[in-house]
Amino acid sequence: MMGGLRLRTIKSKIIAVFIGFTCMVVMLQFGIFQQWIGTMILDNSESYFQETVHQIGKRMELQLKQFRTMAEGIGRNQVVINYLADLKFQQINYQIAKYKINYEVLRVTKLDWVDNMVIYPVYDPPINLYYTVPVFDPEPSIENMLQSNYNPPQKSLLWMRLHNSTNQISAIIPIDENGRLGVLSIGLKPAIFSEILDEAKIGKHGTVYVVKDGVIVYAQDPALIGVSVSKLQQDRDTQVEYTMDEAGWTLIGRVPQSELWNQITKFNRIFVLMVIVLLAAIMCFAIVAMRLVLRPLKIIIKGMERVQQGDLTVVLAHKNEDEFGRILDHFNYMVERIQGLIQTIYKQQRHQRKAEILSLLAKLNPHFLYNSLDMIYWKAIMKGEDEIGNTIVALSNILRYSISQKDEFVPVAEDMKQLESYLQIQKLRFEDKLHYHFDIPPAMKNCQIPKLLIQPLVENAIKYAFRDMKDEGCMTICGQLEDGDLVFHVIDNGIGMSSEKVEKLIASCEMQSEETGIGIRLVHQRIVYLYGEGYGISINSEIGRGTTVSLRLGERKLLI
Repeated sequence: MMGGLRLRTIKSKIIAVFIGFTCMVVMLQFGIFQQWIGTMILDNSESYFQETVHQIGKRMELQLKQFRTMAEGIGRNQVVINYLADLKFQQINYQIAKYKINYEVLRVTKLDWVDNMVIYPVYDPPINLYYTVPVFDPEPSIENMLQSNYNPPQKSLLWMRLHNSTNQISAIIPIDENGRLGVLSIGLKPAIFSEILDEAKIGKHGTVYVVKDGVIVYAQDPALIGVSVSKLQQDRDTQVEYTMDEAGWTLIGRVPQSELWNQITKFNRIFVLMVIVLLAAIMCFAIVAMRLVLRPLKIIIKGMERVQQGDLTVVLAHKNEDEFGRILDHFNYMVERIQGLIQTIYKQQRHQRKAEILSLLAKLNPHFLYNSLDMIYWKAIMKGEDEIGNTIVALSNILRYSISQKDEFVPVAEDMKQLESYLQIQKLRFEDKLHYHFDIPPAMKNCQIPKLLIQPLVENAIKYAFRDMKDEGCMTICGQLEDGDLVFHVIDNGIGMSSEKVEKLIASCEMQSEETGIGIRLVHQRIVYLYGEGYGISINSEIGRGTTVSLRLGERKLLI
């Protein structure tokens, strides 16, 4: 059962990733996003609700300030004051004073805000300036204010509820000049509130109340006017209060909690629908992606299976120009290269077997040569020919080093020692006209290089550079380390070469040939074979000024 649950194919892995991603999205939706987004929506809704109530409150506050300005303007109107003074001291007829005051007040009053407006003279009956219900007698509170010795705590404007209109609030303004002349009472009309509040929208079911001293002065539901706010407390409502500058006045906005949560529920439904659509889109994308990815993979797998069975004639045809097309092209190239390498290795094995046979045949002669040279050496020593003896020893060392069965790589010091033996023989040949010098840093002496790699270059220099030598010939073999590479220079003061000949010689180094022999071309091809491209021989020469042949070798890491 567990074996059947293992994800062995890319298709099953993609499906597993999709299922895991779906589960993660659903868990985040119901575990984190829903709560987080719900809280965010609730906070934003409450902030918007609070800002709306504050904006309405500021407008209502401005309305009350305009009303106060109007009412206090009537109370300070000098014409009204003069007529009330004449009436108090019985210097004018009551009817005439009433007419004059009425004319003056109605001229400067915005009647849309006024329900009842009455002036109570000190000694005369009330003057009804504008009224819905006429007033004939002052109430006890007004009667008390008409007494000249009564000083209310606020001399400009008082807000009161008169007994003849329980649910209506009135603005009371004492009129004074050298004593009490009267009291102005202006009953507020609901229009002063409805102009603003009836246009205010706080959600679908939200309401706004104008409250004075804890009692509702205006509400869109007339039944609530005069009701105490404390009786309206509901645990499921969100309430925002705005306190106005007018003392005792407050604006209260209330929105049911269910209305705020309805927005969250609506958003959750939209979000769930979006998640379903998103997952469906991802599923369609996964199906298309599987087809686009798995089809080329199946072609590649079938091609690999044929190569695994030994069929190297596989060519995967395709029309794609995308990444899979490039993979198929590389696969075809790889198969072609494998087939070519197999053929190359087969040819190399044939040459190697031929070389091994020749090597076995050649081993018959070295033992005879060693014994012969040893006999000649002792004959020369016995006759006092030390120079000839030393030459024989150098030749014997060269022969032994060349045909030894040691590793192909040897230390630099050992190869330089063999090269010095070769130069000793050549020096005798040229009767001391040949001078040589080695300049190898100590750090290079233990480095590994291919055996007999530099000697062919020295042979070429002696053969061609000193061919018509009349003066003494000098040769320097030096080495240096550059960025981890080993660089050798074979420098001579011979006849040199022209630039055309140097270019021709360099070009011949890049030619592939099965010819055997010792020469610059074979040395270069040997270096490239062992170390790869970027390594090999470079030549710098001028006619009459000598030649410098340089070799660049890498670290001892073979490509074969």
